[in-house]
Amino acid sequence: MVMRRVLKHHVCLCVLSTAVLAGLVLLTDQNKVYAGLNCNGVANSSGDGIRSDNNSGRIECDGRSNGKGSGGQLSGKRTIDMSGTWTRGTSNSDGPAVKVHGRGTNITISSELKITDSSKSNTYPAIMVYDRGGLTVNNVNATGVYKGIEVKGSGSSVIVVKGSIGVRTDGGAVIEVSGGGDVTLNRGVTVGTVSASKEVILINNGGNVTVMGTSFTGVQKGIVFKGTEKANVSGGAEGATINLTSGGTGITMQGSGGASATVMSMTIQGKGSTGGYGGRSLF
Repeated sequence: MVMRRVLKHHVCLCVLSTAVLAGLVLLTDQNKVYAGLNCNGVANSSGDGIRSDNNSGRIECDGRSNGKGSGGQLSGKRTIDMSGTWTRGTSNSDGPAVKVHGRGTNITISSELKITDSSKSNTYPAIMVYDRGGLTVNNVNATGVYKGIEVKGSGSSVIVVKGSIGVRTDGGAVIEVSGGGDVTLNRGVTVGTVSASKEVILINNGGNVTVMGTSFTGVQKGIVFKGTEKANVSGGAEGATINLTSGGTGITMQGSGGASATVMSMTIQGKGSTGGYGGRSLF
């Protein structure tokens, strides 16, 4: 079935020693350094994450001096364990595997990227983009992560060209968009395991998701719209499919006020309910 649905008095005088001041300066410098992490260009096994990229370390790009890639490009095969460590025991567990943010920060990861979470302890998304950042991933394989892709804010976007994305059965959404963000999965991107209880696509307060020819299988909650503003989900020219488990729901509208949602070129099938509003069937 192809569907289209259009569904606001104390004063403190502090004296700091030279040593304390030096420590504050050091912390400030470290914060500046780590705003860009493993986002210089070509990854290798001995990179320190600051002057050169480590192929096991999480990526953070902020568009500044060591956070903008080489001409916006990151290359070299990378394998990031979101609960693992890399150079000098640096942990990947305190953030997403890939984080891009800042107006004008446009990054392309051109080489193969593998993302895992061996201890299943990291609850960050595999990929996060916000504050008008842009990310294109040419080839990603994300498995066993808590959440797939999260994009926040108008002007923020993610494009996945090829690969696969799968989350833990006790995890969150495969794709989550809020505040007008955009996510596109090109034809050929596959979706593996999905959450047993959470939605595969969540849009909160507006945004756009395009999943070209993608198939979601074993779905308990398909597409969920929350908040206000306009939201759009499309399967592209080839269409996409959501296969529901028994008792599953294809579309849920939880928006209020001026909220509206459009779903196009999506086939929803299985033993569940095609759509729902507040737990009631729409059709």
